Formats: sequence, structure tokens, C-alpha cells
Amino acid sequence: SQFTISDKNQTVIFFPTNGVGFGHFTRLFAVARRLKDLDPDIEIIFFTTMPTLHLLELEGIPSYHIPGRKLLGDATASEWNMLCEENLSTIFSIHNPAMFVFDGTFPYRGMLNAIHGQDEIDKIWVRRGTFKKGATRIPVDSIDHFDVIIRPSDSVEEAKDETEDINAKIFDCEPIIFASKDDMKSRQYLRQRLGIPDDAIVAYVQLGAGNINNIESDIYITLE
Repeated sequence: SQFTISDKNQTVIFFPTNGVGFGHFTRLFAVARRLKDLDPDIEIIFFTTMPTLHLLELEGIPSYHIPGRKLLGDATASEWNMLCEENLSTIFSIHNPAMFVFDGTFPYRGMLNAIHGQDEIDKIWVRRGTFKKGATRIPVDSIDHFDVIIRPSDSVEEAKDETEDINAKIFDCEPIIFASKDDMKSRQYLRQRLGIPDDAIVAYVQLGAGNINNIESDIYITLE
């Protein structure tokens, strides 16, 4: 509710970056669905490294896909960033968006080159992580490419950013979740669907992407 889309152009480009996880994609997908509910006239376009484009298609959201660099074999970082910049610049030219929303940990140089000088576009970074001096590989000038940084409050309170050197406006918000209250089912219904007895202990354990991190010992310790 803090932001408005211009009357002349009601297009928003979303760029979530994900490899094997779903976090960035799910957050922006949730925001996109909510925007469509608030104003069906807003045109939403996704540009993403996620291959699960059928989820967007089910919601009637058009999308452009670019494979992650690791899927392109011998492609160098420079070559991949060039591909990213060219594709994103073309999308800007075609759709002339009023707003660009990025959700990712690392702002790719190709993306930064594409949004540089696009003064007519409001540029927003949804960032769940934190900025800590000397503890990140984020390019020094990357934050200055964005007008607004949105920080979902599911980061721990003690890890607030050091923001004195950041020129962008910073907004803290509640955790961004995909399901609305109307989508939620009762615990009894869910237990029945999953075949879980009413008196059983149920725990949800989420430790990140198991196919890029060895989390077997963590799961074992947690269950024990």
C-alpha cells in the first residue's frame, strides 16, 4: 500500500532468483497474486531463473526464463551477465514497466547494468538477508541502483542492517506468505488429508536446500 503504479503504465516486472530453492520466487509470487487481487488492471511480468513457470501460467502471469549460469555448462560469469542484461533490457523495451522488483541475495551485474539509468522505473529490492560491513560479496555500488529496499521481518531482530550508508528508502514489513487466511484449512482437515492421527506430534522442519547442502545430520539431530 506504500507504492502506486502510474496511470499511464501499469506494468510491474518481477525478477526472483532461485536455483534449487523456492524462497525468492514464492515471495514475489505471493506479492504478484496480491497485486492482481487489489487491481486486476496491473500487468505483471516475471523474469526468472526458476524453471517452474507452469505455476505462473496457472495464475495467468506471463513469464520469461533465463537458465542459471550453472546450467549453461562452460558459460563464464561475464557471458551469463551479458545474457541477463540483454534479455532484461529487451523486456524493458517491450513492456515499458513502471516498476521493477528484485528478490535475491546477490544483485547480478547484468541486472544492475540493465536497470542503470532507468529513471522512469521505480526499482525495489525485496531482501530477507542483511547488509553487514565486510561480510558480503555484494558489489559496493549495487544498493544505489534501487530506490526502495523492503525487508520482511522473518529475519532475526538482532541482524538488522547497517543502513547509515544506504540512500534507498527502507521499509520493514511482516513476513511475506503465499497463502491468505481464506486459503487456510483447519488442522483437523489437514491431519485427515495427510493421514496423521489426532494425538500425534507434528513438526515441520525446513533446513534449506538439501541437494546443495548436507543436512542429513541436522535432520537426524532435530528428529531425535
